Amino acid sequence: MTLRTPQLAAVLRRGRLALVFRAWLALLPILPCWQAVQAAPANQEKVVLQLKWQHQFQFAGYYAALFKGYYWDAGLDVEIREAVSGENPINQVLNGNADFGVGTSELLLLRNAGKPVVVLAVIFQHSPLTLLTRRGSGIKTLQDLAGKKVMIEPNSAELFAYLKREKVEADSLRIVPHKFNADDLVAGKVDAMSVYSTDEPFELKQYGVAYDLFEPRSAGIDFYGDNLFTTQAQIQKHPERVRAFREATLRGWAYAMQHPEEIINLILTQYGERHTAEHLRFEATVMERLLQPSLVEPGYMHIGRWQHVANTYAELGLLPKDVSLDGFLYEDSVSSESSRQRKWLVVSLAALLLIAGVAAYVLRLNYRLQAAREQQRVIIDTAPLALIVLGDDNRVTSWNRAAERTFGWKWDDVRNRNLLDFIVPSDDRKTCADMLEAARAAAEASQHEAVWANTSEGRRILCDWRFAVMPSSNGRLRRLVAMAIDVTAQRELEARLNLMAHADPLTGLANRSLFYDRLERALSLAHRHTGHVALIYLDLDDFKEVNDTWGHAAGDMVLRSIAMRLRKLVRESDTVSRIGGDEFVILLQEIESPEAAMIVAHKAEEAARLPIEIRPARYTQIGASIGIAFSPIHGDNPESLMRAADEAMYRIKHGGKHGVAVAREH
Repeated sequence: MTLRTPQLAAVLRRGRLALVFRAWLALLPILPCWQAVQAAPANQEKVVLQLKWQHQFQFAGYYAALFKGYYWDAGLDVEIREAVSGENPINQVLNGNADFGVGTSELLLLRNAGKPVVVLAVIFQHSPLTLLTRRGSGIKTLQDLAGKKVMIEPNSAELFAYLKREKVEADSLRIVPHKFNADDLVAGKVDAMSVYSTDEPFELKQYGVAYDLFEPRSAGIDFYGDNLFTTQAQIQKHPERVRAFREATLRGWAYAMQHPEEIINLILTQYGERHTAEHLRFEATVMERLLQPSLVEPGYMHIGRWQHVANTYAELGLLPKDVSLDGFLYEDSVSSESSRQRKWLVVSLAALLLIAGVAAYVLRLNYRLQAAREQQRVIIDTAPLALIVLGDDNRVTSWNRAAERTFGWKWDDVRNRNLLDFIVPSDDRKTCADMLEAARAAAEASQHEAVWANTSEGRRILCDWRFAVMPSSNGRLRRLVAMAIDVTAQRELEARLNLMAHADPLTGLANRSLFYDRLERALSLAHRHTGHVALIYLDLDDFKEVNDTWGHAAGDMVLRSIAMRLRKLVRESDTVSRIGGDEFVILLQEIESPEAAMIVAHKAEEAARLPIEIRPARYTQIGASIGIAFSPIHGDNPESLMRAADEAMYRIKHGGKHGVAVAREH
């Protein structure tokens, strides 16, 4: 692969020797793969990948998989197509013009509407889709968008969900077609536009235009982004090809995020210079936070997180309640987390040690605040955490380097500005103003945890704050020293660790540990209020035959289906748990009588007997033996109640299976 002589001459005439040199540097790593492609036999399977946007670092993993030869090694000749104005990229896959595509979480809505889309892998752990406005336009909250002109790109259901949650009806907006550039926003022809936080903010900075970002995550809408998908027909007709494409793609993403500069040069040489190298580096930097490649392997997705997406859509009326995810997620894509538990524990321990070290530093710092002004300034400027000094009117009088790193603003940008005007989200300003006043009134150092804060890039981060009052030399003016620690990644880690510790990884139900904890609490509460607790012990019948006949993947499908059916039978206050291989327990709190528990148990037995689709158009049927224990008649502690329910279940199991029995009174 060489540059033709006329092209080289033209480049030299334009004085762009640096570009040629950079092109060769980018091509060197891929030349062996390219030569192998030229020499290989022409028996590769031709497939088409449809992108959702034009060529840029957003799709770095696919370029790496192509030019590093991963697709070719998998027996695939892949064509990567960028989006074309006026065409819906998802429809290109559904219409058969492409085999694979990249889509938003709106794929879930399409699946519910009967479109046979299947998600193969998640690339962005957090969606970059957001709304952007020009600062100074008078739009300070989402509610200010009413009556304004807004460009929103296709397949942006999560943005409409965000607007609806914030009580902004789509009908109140003047929605205009998206032009896929920021020119109209800069010119003031539109008031807001949907953007990727990895892309357009860089353009606005280049224009010198200040902006604000409204992120769905601030309203609890935390969806996946850039989901690799295909159709059910592709999986049925070409299962090996789908598997090979997915594995090669994820291998490409792992390489791209480890070698961003190489991929940036590759994009510039292979796909033109629509974006500059600086623009592509900006994308790579922001994507590092959204993909979290150091914590999560490429492609990872969790059925519980998708259920959260479905529940959010249902809450906003965009999906029916209890919508099924069966068939929506690629069977091989939901990987077990057990192999990563040790890594998470190590990261958690490191985070705890870091917090302990910072806390120790803060304690020492509080005793040193009474020193001379010059000494205080040295301490403030060299502190390893964001440290801000505020006057009585909350105006910034000191801002250290760690604060610049944490929030993005330089000292000259914030000097004498009211902290509440730029760091605090508009919805939280009253609460944060009260927090600062309370900190001033406190006689000792105080702290506040998990408070949202803005950054200069328009992101929102979670910060823990520590406050101490510093009197001036005249003893009258009381300055407030505020110390901030960015704990966004730590809180996300804690949430994942908590899920791993208390959830069954296969079904998402409560595990044995969480179940016994809730049972003890329920019995204690029932004893204090003379109430009752019912325990339904369920053991699947003929489950071994499913594994022996269809394999363990089919057995896992049966367990997930039973889990989903049992969830639908109980109240939100009740608990369904998987405590063994094919053993489930239902805890009913504040139940009136054994007869009321019998109703639930019979419904559970009927649900277990319904046919279960384990493969397309292939069904199996099992049943369940169920025992019921009722407190305090059959026991007043977890062990006795579980033993009584277990004995009742075994009476059914040994008496012919498929039935319900109540424990005997002792």
